[in-house]
Formats: sequence, C-alpha cells, structure tokens
Amino acid sequence: MNTKPKNNQVIYQVYPLTFAYAPGSAGDEYLGSYGNLKGITARAGYIASLGVDSVWITPFYPWSGFGFGYDIIDYRNIDPMFGTKEDFAELCRVFHAHGLRVIIDQVYNHCSDENEWFQQSLRRIKPYDEYFIWADATEFDANGKPLPPTNWQSIWDSSGSSAWMWNEQRQQFYMHSFDYSMPNLNIANPAVQDELLSIAKYWFDMGVDGFRLDAATHYAAGTVLHDNPLDKNGEQIHLYDLNTKEGTAFLNRLKDLCNTYPEPKTLLAEYRYDTSKKGIGRSKKIVSRLKVDACYAEALKGNFQDIRPQVQKQLKVSPFGEKLNWALSNHDMVRAGTRLFGENYTPAKGALLMRMLLTFPGSVCLFQGDELGLPNPQSFAACKNRANDPLDVWTDFDSPWDAARAGFAMSDAEDDISRKMALHPDEEQYKYAVSNQTGDKSVLAQTRQAIAIRKMGLFNEPGNILFLNDIKDENVIAYVRTDKSGRRRVLCAFNFGNESVEITYKKHTLPVPAEDAVFVPL
Repeated sequence: MNTKPKNNQVIYQVYPLTFAYAPGSAGDEYLGSYGNLKGITARAGYIASLGVDSVWITPFYPWSGFGFGYDIIDYRNIDPMFGTKEDFAELCRVFHAHGLRVIIDQVYNHCSDENEWFQQSLRRIKPYDEYFIWADATEFDANGKPLPPTNWQSIWDSSGSSAWMWNEQRQQFYMHSFDYSMPNLNIANPAVQDELLSIAKYWFDMGVDGFRLDAATHYAAGTVLHDNPLDKNGEQIHLYDLNTKEGTAFLNRLKDLCNTYPEPKTLLAEYRYDTSKKGIGRSKKIVSRLKVDACYAEALKGNFQDIRPQVQKQLKVSPFGEKLNWALSNHDMVRAGTRLFGENYTPAKGALLMRMLLTFPGSVCLFQGDELGLPNPQSFAACKNRANDPLDVWTDFDSPWDAARAGFAMSDAEDDISRKMALHPDEEQYKYAVSNQTGDKSVLAQTRQAIAIRKMGLFNEPGNILFLNDIKDENVIAYVRTDKSGRRRVLCAFNFGNESVEITYKKHTLPVPAEDAVFVPL
C-alpha cells in the first residue's frame, strides 16, 4: 500500500452510526440498532471497489449524546456502541490490505462537558484549571446578571447565540464555539497542546494514517478578548475568534508530528476562512502558512447558482487547489441532489455532480451514498425505527441535515440488515440500493468511472478552473480545467437541464446532451 499522504486523494466519508452493522464484536450490546466498526470493516471491499484512496471515519469515541460523537468524553477509547479497540485494529488491517488509508476525526477544539478534564477545571484543579477558555465577568446588567466578555457567537447552541456560558461553580464564563455542552479547549496553553499531541500519537501508533480535524478554524480563540467588528450588513468580521496565529502554530506542531513517521500522516483540517473581497488576501496568507495537507472547507454547500462563485473564491485562497478539499455532501448538510435540485432531482443529475466534482484540483470527499446518487429522505420520520433505538438517539431530531445522516442499503430486500437499524433509509432511498445500481449508466458505475479517469490524467493534478463567461443557460456549468502551467487543458461542460444545449468556446461548438457532460482536450 502507498501510504504517503497526497493532496489529490479521493476520500470516502463514513458516518458510523448509520453506515453498516455486522455481528461479532465483543462489545456488541445493541444487536443491529446502530452501525459499528465491524460493519465498516465488512464493507471494506465495497469501498475499495470505488477506487478511492482513503476512508474517513467520523467519531466513534465515548460521547455524551448531544453532539453526535463530536462531544468526546474520552479521547483514547471507543464507545461500546461501536465496538472495541480490537475491532478498530482489525478495521485498520483490513483497509490497509485493500490498499486504503484510514483517516479518523479528531475533535481538538472542544470536548463534552462530561469530560473529566472539564469537571476538574470547574474545581480549579491543576493542571486542568487552564485547560479551557475562562473569562471573568466585567459588566453586569440592571439585575446584576453577568454579561459575556465579547460579542462572539456560537455556530449552533441550544442555550442561545452567545459563545459564552456563565458557570456558577467557577464564577466565570467559559467559551463554546458550538453547543454550551461542548466547552472549547484552551489550545493556546502549551500543556493542552502536549496533551493533544499525545492523543494524536496514540492513534497514529494504533495504525491510523491521518486525521480530519474538526473545527480547526476555531483553535486557540480567547487569547485576545475583543469584540469582533461588524460589516455593513451587521455581520461579524471574525478577527478575534477564528484563524488565530496560536491555532496555526498548533496545527503546524501537529503536522511536524505527522512527519516523524516513515510514511507521513495526512492532516485534513476543517477550516473556515473569509472569502469576502477584503478577506481573501488575509485568508490566502493564513492558508499558505498552514502545513496541513488540505483544508476541508465545505466549499460547495450552497445552492446550484453558488457553485461557480464558491469555486472561484476557494481557488483564490489556495491557488491551483493545492490545499483544497471539495465536498458536495456530508453529515451536516442536506444531501447535494436534494439541496441543489429539490423535486427536479434525478439520478442522472447525481451522476453528473460526481463527474464534475472529480475534475476539481485538490482532494475530494464523497459522503456515504454520494456514489449512489442518494437524495435526502422524503420523510425523516419514516427513517426512524423507534422500537429499535434503545439509546433514544434519534427521537428529538427532525431537521433536514439530520435526515441526511440516514444510511444507505446494499440491497432493497426485506431482510437487508439496514432495515433493523434505529435510523435506516426511507422507501424511496431503497430504490438507490447498491443491488439496483446496474448497468453503465447507473450513478455507481459512472462514479467509479469518474474516479478512474481522474487518476489517469490532468484531473488528478493541481491546476485551475476557468469558467466560461458567456454561458446563458443557467443549467449549464462549463469551464476549462488546466494544469499549473496552463498549457494542458480540458474543456468540461455539464448540462444539468432537461434539454440538449450547444455551447461555444473559441472555435469549438459543442452539443451537450440533457443531463450529461462533454470533455474536450484543447
């Protein structure tokens, strides 16, 4: 197996809760209610058959039940619902035997408030007293209630919008970029950095080939407690709570650790940067200083008309895509086909999205089921198996992006093991089962072909995407894909509409069939 990290990998994202279940784990308590590590291992051959380079597995650690695994209680253990360390070691061996790298999520920005580190910090027990970002109250309202030290906001939070939560026991605020139940670690603290590097080494030594770093853009906020300024629209300009120099320094320390291994480990950092007109220059400098292999920026999470401007902005931040990772779907977004096309979605459009994505320079992530053209469930309620959800994981969740986490089926048969899971595909999604993906025109076949084509030539290299400016049909995305020199070029045209169109580029007039693509070397 070639285990050297690349910035052109095709990475397959697995969400363990719903991906697959297989019996045989010594830690198996729930007998098919939830996906597990054994289930992922059982599908290693299927994942390898796609032609991808790596598998990315989202969190499987002990968690508190609020952040779907991103609320870690114990960084060095595996939640029994997913299996055992022996199961994980087996997973690594099997995927390596298939020539695939294993990338796992590491959540260093925050942990669960049930984590022992936070419980010790509440009591000011050293060294944990400074493991989190604490701040005194400096102002109070008319009723004597302490006011947050800055105007920073959480990304999502069940308690409100502020990134600060008052703690009566410690008589201070603590920072949380996300829900109040997940306090931010003080990554600017060298002791915390050393702790996290020790955890990283633990998993690397277990056989892991790299990390996807959750919320890396938030690392080490709180070193300067100033309000963020506002733009003309009243939105915060994140000068003080995102992309700090201390966070960059820690990321680079982590990459230095990666490089101590004979086969260096991969770092894929979830990184949010400012792509406004004024912010692109600053973001470009930040990204250029990062030693990570790629920035997972969810660059394609908007609507269909957003694709072109988003791609152009991302390539300004990281020229030639050398530190970019592209994804159309993940566990936190409505699936791409549904999000981009709504009721007009068809499997042919799903295949076209995969063919387009796999031409982009940099690395690419496919979310489980993308290769099948899987849309969002039509009914999230129909996906819930309340009688087989002993941990009551899914009862209180109903948003469209929660629904995107429903898994996919290998078969639409009545006895397919997925039907017993606490969250399973709905009946419409079962039509997209692997067993039904037959023929060269299936989304699965076209995705495999697109991955194979990518690996053979220009699409696997750094380069540029130069959009054609005179395309009038809003259903068409067309561009010239180049190498770094600009001398090697391919015209790529994707028609997501229901009627054939013609496009013109210099001396070329090209018919592009409905829901199809053309590629012309120039």
